[in-house]
Amino acid sequence: MNEETKQKSSLEQRKIRGGLDFPLDWEDISVLDTCYMGAYIAKLSSGAAVIYDPRVKATSVVVVSHRTFEGTTVGLLRAYTDNGVVYIQSTTTDDNSQINVLIKY
Repeated sequence: MNEETKQKSSLEQRKIRGGLDFPLDWEDISVLDTCYMGAYIAKLSSGAAVIYDPRVKATSVVVVSHRTFEGTTVGLLRAYTDNGVVYIQSTTTDDNSQINVLIKY
């Protein structure tokens, strides 16, 4: 099996197992609706972003990653939850990047 075939096979398996590609298509969104997860694309402003969603609880789990890199310094991301809201902060206020946010309610 050549390298190209291995890569295609790997991508197909990931998709079958439920891998998500941003931006999400209708199939990905319908799967998230049934498993109580949400996916967002947000933009940091001075290193911070807020997402309002009434399904978010203080115990919700959030995964955040950079989508684009904008600003003079890109920082590490961290997320905090409270009832109905997710707060996302970068370690630098110069970070104005777009971010991917995955929330398990």
